[in-house]
Amino acid sequence: MRLTILGGAAAAALAFATPALSDEDWEFAPLPKGEGAEDTYYACVACHSLQTVTNGAYSRRVWDELLDWMVEEHGMPELDPDEREIILDYLATHLGEDSRDS
Repeated sequence: MRLTILGGAAAAALAFATPALSDEDWEFAPLPKGEGAEDTYYACVACHSLQTVTNGAYSRRVWDELLDWMVEEHGMPELDPDEREIILDYLATHLGEDSRDS
């Protein structure tokens, strides 16, 4: 009986365990993992490849200017100010000037 209880507990633990996502399983790949990745993914993938984004290594100021340029010159819809801040924070942190060093 004790073996049955332990076996059931082990099965329950496995059923509720959340496996760690490998880089291949990251749903917002090739974007680096981090807060704001989902917002960035959906804002960018609507118009172009994410490789276009990940190839950049710009300062926050340049990312901000690029967003303005995409709105003014390419018809990108204006981002909600809060969403824009989230995306700019993400881009500057994970795809910023210093991101190539890490």
